[in-house]
Amino acid sequence: MKRILTLAILSWLIISPAFPQSLQPGDSIKTYVDFLKTKSLLSPKEYVLQSFRDKDIIILSERLHPEFRQYEMIADILKDERFTGDVYTEVGVFNAGQPINDLLHKEGLSPEEVDNEILGIFKNLDMFPLWPDYNYFFLIKSVYDINQHRNKQDKISIYPLDIIFSWDSIQCDAQYKMFMDMMEPQGFPPVINRNAWMGEAFSRTYDRIQYHHPEKTKALVIMNTYHGYTRIPTYFPHPEDPMVYSTAEYIYKTYPGKVKGISINGIANTGQLVCEGKWDAAFRVTGNVPVGFDLPGTPFGETTFDMYNFGGTAYATVNFDYIFDGLVFFEPIENFDLVWGIPGIFNDTIFVNEFYRRCAIADGITPEEARASAEIRGYVKDWNGITRTKMEGLELYNEQINRWIKKQ
Repeated sequence: MKRILTLAILSWLIISPAFPQSLQPGDSIKTYVDFLKTKSLLSPKEYVLQSFRDKDIIILSERLHPEFRQYEMIADILKDERFTGDVYTEVGVFNAGQPINDLLHKEGLSPEEVDNEILGIFKNLDMFPLWPDYNYFFLIKSVYDINQHRNKQDKISIYPLDIIFSWDSIQCDAQYKMFMDMMEPQGFPPVINRNAWMGEAFSRTYDRIQYHHPEKTKALVIMNTYHGYTRIPTYFPHPEDPMVYSTAEYIYKTYPGKVKGISINGIANTGQLVCEGKWDAAFRVTGNVPVGFDLPGTPFGETTFDMYNFGGTAYATVNFDYIFDGLVFFEPIENFDLVWGIPGIFNDTIFVNEFYRRCAIADGITPEEARASAEIRGYVKDWNGITRTKMEGLELYNEQINRWIKKQ
């Protein structure tokens, strides 16, 4: 279960500081500030929608999985009639796509009926005992509501891309461990290359849709961290290694000239901001205005890439404009909203028992031990409603930001 939480729950607390209106940039962030002040930049929504004019496939590299505000932005993009494509996500196993889209293409359901169908989807959404991030519930429900105002041929579908998995086929911890070890072995290449799998799942689905609906050429792909890195730097020990290290790169190479990779502002690594906080400082000095822009030819693009790089230092040093084509700044870190819980998911006694069974298998313990675990019982209590927190690390993050800002 700890492994599950490591993947699904990453959060820190931050409190927004008060700053005078007369903040002036220090020399170290002046180039960033000057760019933000002197350029006429689009809003994130307009930037993404205009990017679809030139490219068919836009890949968003999201910030922390449970962060909710970014999905408000995404829902706003999808709501616009100029968005005419479908959505593809890292979250969710591939075989969950059918029930998701069965729901999304229905009409006239009551809000309660929609919620109940989404609860059924979440019970079989992921290879972990439960995916607790509320924003995916919000995404499905938002797209259902959007589709109620669209013609049949214009309705949006959501296609989860993760590896096919069914809890019905997992009967013991040995089976589950074998599956996880094949996907994420310790110190060895994976038997199941998750990035290549998701990339191929995208291409097969996208090509099938193109065959049946040639007019549906647009796709919004939502990946997290390195899965969303559009181009991966050279790996020095084996420069010609053909291994696929990101889903986004797989898609980028499969559809040359049709793909644009955009990063949503977030953090670099645990406890660290991008560029040691210079970016956040520049946005704060200029009022934290939400914007989107292409990275090449900008001081942001020319910044040395310092986000998570697969956990090692054996990769070529590159700038951000090598990894991504664009950047969206939407809400400063103090406004990030981490939201967990799927309301009503554990009102179903049968699923409560199934959840304990899954947790026992995932942790290699007995069902009785799972039921006696205060930690697991806490999930049943907390994830049956909505829990909101802000990012942890107030002092640390604000120290990183404030060091680059000098008061007038």
